[in-house]
Amino acid sequence: MSIFTKITLLFSISLLLMIGIGYQIDTINTQKYESLILQKYIVDGRKIFSWMATSSANELDTKLKSINLAKTAPVLPKRMLIRQPHTFGVFEIFESKSGDYVLHVRYIDDEMYLHDQSFQEAQKNGWVLNALVVADIAVLIIIFISIVRMLSPLNSIASSMRNFAKGAYRSRSEVRSNDEIGEVARTYNEMAQTIENLILSRQELLRDVGHELRTPIARGLFALEQIEDSKVKETLKHSFQELDQLTRELLEIEKLQATDTLQSEKFSAETLVMEALSKLCLVDESAVKIEIKNNFILEGDLYYLSLALKNLMDNALKYTDRLPIILDVDLNRITVLNHGKPLEKDFTYFLTPFTRQENSRTTQGFGLGLNIVSKIVNRHGYTLSYDYKNEYHCFSIIVE
Repeated sequence: MSIFTKITLLFSISLLLMIGIGYQIDTINTQKYESLILQKYIVDGRKIFSWMATSSANELDTKLKSINLAKTAPVLPKRMLIRQPHTFGVFEIFESKSGDYVLHVRYIDDEMYLHDQSFQEAQKNGWVLNALVVADIAVLIIIFISIVRMLSPLNSIASSMRNFAKGAYRSRSEVRSNDEIGEVARTYNEMAQTIENLILSRQELLRDVGHELRTPIARGLFALEQIEDSKVKETLKHSFQELDQLTRELLEIEKLQATDTLQSEKFSAETLVMEALSKLCLVDESAVKIEIKNNFILEGDLYYLSLALKNLMDNALKYTDRLPIILDVDLNRITVLNHGKPLEKDFTYFLTPFTRQENSRTTQGFGLGLNIVSKIVNRHGYTLSYDYKNEYHCFSIIVE
């Protein structure tokens, strides 16, 4: 759960609680106010019945003022609270449409609509508490908006970090403030710049070393041709060939990492197989058995995908104990199978550069083949899988 989701959840809970508290306070105040009104109006109503029977109009007005009651114009009830018929009239307490509580007394032909002004003031004062609750809710909303705005740069920082992790080494975060979050953005930018410089320096060093090594290797191989055949000559020739292969593989990895975008195009699986076979340069074509069951269409960089498939076949040829190896194309999956003993370690171990079977140290190669395949397949968004079935190693490129 993201921090923004947590904050929103906490804000929603706080807001609902505040609204609930405000509603309960308003309900309690209203009930308390109505209870006081009813008690007073019931007592006052009884007095008014006796006053209307015994007092003159002036005396009645004076007595009404003594109990804080004032006459009001006839109004229609919105909600009836009490209605008590009397022998000579009727006694009612109701809430008017304007929200006032009114005492209606009718004695024979005389009737009066009365309200208590002191209770009206108390009712108005009761809105102060409700106003404070509303103000508290408004402050809560302002705090929520402020926190979200303060934390919003974290999305930009996280996005920049994700892009950096995917290989966009120039990805930086915009510094928008001088607070702690701004300091995080600045620190990330400094760290990213340092790492980018290190990566670029390493890439440049590998390119320079790789290119510089190829010249003396070529000279050494040429010089060997001038020497008479012997066991020492074969040893030196084999060593130079290994150095040349290692240099090519290192340069291929560096070229792949330095490539920002792949040249995407659509082509068939059969085209990919033919391109990979052309790179493999087989001496004996019967060493690879090709089975194209379903020729599907895939999209990507033909050069790099053919290089990946070529490396899988090359790896199978190096470590197989029985020819031919099998190249199977079926259902969005290209699989290379070779006969052999089970792997000594987990498959992911062999995706690391310079790793091979412990019992295969004499086999030509440096353990870079599967590492290059993994990098190429991942760059295309495809999947490299491995399985061991019926004494066959099955390496598959799955197009999803």
